[in-house]
Amino acid sequence: MLKSLVVPLLLQLVGVFVFLSGFFPQKNVLSGDAGFTIDASLQEKSKHAFNKLVFVVIDALRSDFLYSEENSGFTFVHSKINSGEAWGYTAYSNPPTVTLPRLKGITTGSTPNFLDAILNVAEDDSSSNIKEQDSWPNQFHKNGFKMRFFGDDTWLKLLPNEIFDEYEGTNSFFVSDFEQVDLNVTRHIPNQLSHANEWDVLILHYLGLDHIGHKGGASSTFMPAKHSEMDQVIENLYKNMKDDTLMIVMGDHGMNDVGNHGGSSASETSAGLVFLSKKLSKYQKPNAQNDVRVPMTLDDPSSFQYLTSIQQMDLVPTISSLFNVPVPKNSVGVLIPDFIQLLNNDKLANIKIMENYRQLLDVAKLEDLDNILNEFERSPKKLDQEYAISKMKDIQETLIRNATDYNYDNIFIGYCVLVVATLVAIICAIYVMHFSYPFIGTMSISILLGLSCFGSSFIEEEHQLWWWIITGSIALGYIHSAISGKTKFKLYFVLFVCLRLIRGWNNTGQQTAYSYVIANLLKSNPTILWALNIWAVFILCMRDFKGNPTSFISSFTLGMMVLTYKMNWSIINKEQVPEYLIEIVRKYCEIYTGTHDDQVFDDALIPMATLFFQSLSSICFIKLLAVVFRMQKTDTLLNDMSKYITLLLIFLSSSNNIPQFLIFEVLRFCIIKIVQEAGDSKVYIVSLISLCLQNFTFFQFGGTNSIATIDLANAYHGISENYNIYMVGWLMAMANFAPSIYWAIFPWTTIYKDTRNKKELFVKCKLPILLFNCIVGCCLFAACIALRYHLFIWSVFSPKLCYYAGWTVFMNVIVGCIVEGILLILV
Repeated sequence: MLKSLVVPLLLQLVGVFVFLSGFFPQKNVLSGDAGFTIDASLQEKSKHAFNKLVFVVIDALRSDFLYSEENSGFTFVHSKINSGEAWGYTAYSNPPTVTLPRLKGITTGSTPNFLDAILNVAEDDSSSNIKEQDSWPNQFHKNGFKMRFFGDDTWLKLLPNEIFDEYEGTNSFFVSDFEQVDLNVTRHIPNQLSHANEWDVLILHYLGLDHIGHKGGASSTFMPAKHSEMDQVIENLYKNMKDDTLMIVMGDHGMNDVGNHGGSSASETSAGLVFLSKKLSKYQKPNAQNDVRVPMTLDDPSSFQYLTSIQQMDLVPTISSLFNVPVPKNSVGVLIPDFIQLLNNDKLANIKIMENYRQLLDVAKLEDLDNILNEFERSPKKLDQEYAISKMKDIQETLIRNATDYNYDNIFIGYCVLVVATLVAIICAIYVMHFSYPFIGTMSISILLGLSCFGSSFIEEEHQLWWWIITGSIALGYIHSAISGKTKFKLYFVLFVCLRLIRGWNNTGQQTAYSYVIANLLKSNPTILWALNIWAVFILCMRDFKGNPTSFISSFTLGMMVLTYKMNWSIINKEQVPEYLIEIVRKYCEIYTGTHDDQVFDDALIPMATLFFQSLSSICFIKLLAVVFRMQKTDTLLNDMSKYITLLLIFLSSSNNIPQFLIFEVLRFCIIKIVQEAGDSKVYIVSLISLCLQNFTFFQFGGTNSIATIDLANAYHGISENYNIYMVGWLMAMANFAPSIYWAIFPWTTIYKDTRNKKELFVKCKLPILLFNCIVGCCLFAACIALRYHLFIWSVFSPKLCYYAGWTVFMNVIVGCIVEGILLILV
């Protein structure tokens, strides 16, 4: 019977990995370095528009952070924009809006590869570097510019380090640190300014603002101070610059209101970009700056389109032209028209435009059908610059639209393997489940969710489907119980109340956001919030108290560690915590660290997390040994492990989401009471309930099908300065799937009471979930193939594909099969 589960599961895994390798291949790029192709001797002898470049990247610097009257604290930058010494833009960052692909775009001018969004967290991955690609830092180095770099070590991962005369990287993933990570960059500035004659290009990349966003959102209380700090850095650099120095200040991407990024919303793709130089005041400002003063207010603030809007990749040919180096070979950027006037004369300006035009034709592998190059060769001084730039924009749009080379062989093979897995799963399910109500229910839900994969709005608002599925299922269950004379009105009523509370807890989906959700209300009422948090942990520890007091003691000890740590975490992050709890935590931290200063909360944080992990590991290990050596009854192991895992999930959840676990416990109690009389169908019903609640609560915890809502802030509990990609990866997966894991392990204490038939029960429990995943996967893959050139393929369908892979590998294989299977072997 086990074969009916293992065979389709292995086929599904093979199909998913092969399909993904074809759908997200490494992009083909032009090799080698670019050179001047039009009147090379004249270009090589021409004078640079600027002699030095100071390039400052402020991670996640959204456009309104620079220009908005309500949100911006960059007062010095405002003064320079208003005086004409700075030119401001809103730069469109092509999704995925995470640092690695955006830095590729900023340096090479090329369109991003979606695979880079996944590799973004892999510190030791080298497959995503651009050491063999042409880039403006590479061109600067090749043309004798001396460069220095300090900041986000993603630059050092991407580029050959030998191009920098001096460099120091800072780790980009410690999102809990937003002070020291920037001070480590700023401390180099005095020395660099005093030795400015030793370098030509200074690159700085600040991470603190992005980290604040991840921890507290775009409106975090830490944000104004960070704006002022960055503004002072810019002022210090600017006042020590000469007139022939150009400073560029920019964000690599924006952020949404929650503080995350990766998606394609206006807030995530609208990055600020400012060029500063005393020299700029001598030239005509961009038209959008003529009649406005910053900070400013937009008629539609949600558009984030301040001043002039450009493509972020347009920065690359602009920098190259101003510093008289060739445009990188793979760039799809277009020279910003405002800067043409800074080139020495009309002839050189026309040459630079044509150089950019020819380079775009080479990338696009197009012929010059408009004969612009021929006309230019006949009359170099009569070039219609506006027409040439408009044609370049057309080519750019085509290149962006057709950015990926799919590996159709892998796509076809992967899809065929998954179809076979689905057919095998259906046959096995019919053989095991027959045409029972649970089988019909599983097929109905699978087909409904599968068909929804063909609509971008359905993917963005998938939580709506799960809400109607779960409420409809409960309504049908109540009707069935009423017909069979086993009415349990009170239990069903409590179920509906619990589900409605969960439904209103957070903003869900990607299209609408509400202020008055329960989580926000609790944030402003910390006494109620922490009372609920304490009750959530206490009720969990009390589960099965009478039959197993030793389990209560161990879980209660772990629960107290969880609560004190979460309170300390909230205090450090300036969340509201009742005063009496702050004093309790302070006493605990003082005892724990032996110190009594203001840093006691910070000093105790990582040791407290480490103690919890060590205690949890030790208790679990002892429990497993006790069962192996028959020192403890095996029937208690699954319940104990379920409680310990739930405490870990609470540890990894945001404080405003912890009360949901209290609701989960009530739901769990009601469901067990309802299904206990289900007879032979009990295991299938429990499996189906588990499936629905895994997905429903995932979205109600704040999750979506967008990369932007991946929670990084809870992936670093207990992680010190020794960054470990594997540990962070595990914690990130558990933090983001916390509610889903709770409901994935719910069957442990429900269907395995009788361990004599555990293998048969295991297969029966996993088949409905496997069937669902195979059917939905077939539909999703078909949608991605059919819509591979759709406008939303990278912003909607590709993230959904990544989430599907995450659900398959982490939730269904690792949590659902491997962990559960190992525990069942022990019992």
